[in-house]
Amino acid sequence: MNSDAYTAELAAAMEAGFIKNPNTGEHCHSLADAYMASLAGSSLPEDVEGREEYDRLVAWSLEKGVVAPGEVVRTFNYIRVKAVRVAMKVAQRRGEIRQYNFLV
Repeated sequence: MNSDAYTAELAAAMEAGFIKNPNTGEHCHSLADAYMASLAGSSLPEDVEGREEYDRLVAWSLEKGVVAPGEVVRTFNYIRVKAVRVAMKVAQRRGEIRQYNFLV
């Protein structure tokens, strides 16, 4: 499978997760990570702005901050869902998934 086909398959899997659950996606964190990593090997130009925003959000989700006990997982998931939505926007711009109002 070439990298463009792999990237398109990852985008389709993320899309399916958001169709199942438009608020948070279903099992999309690792799919988004793989999708964004696969862009480097794509024949299409990488979405630099989206890549930077995605990387910033992922790094932020991993920071050790002052968060109340019990809020760590909720905060991590909230930030990671924001990152997944960035990956979905990149996939939309690349024409790999349909347009969705919840990503605007």
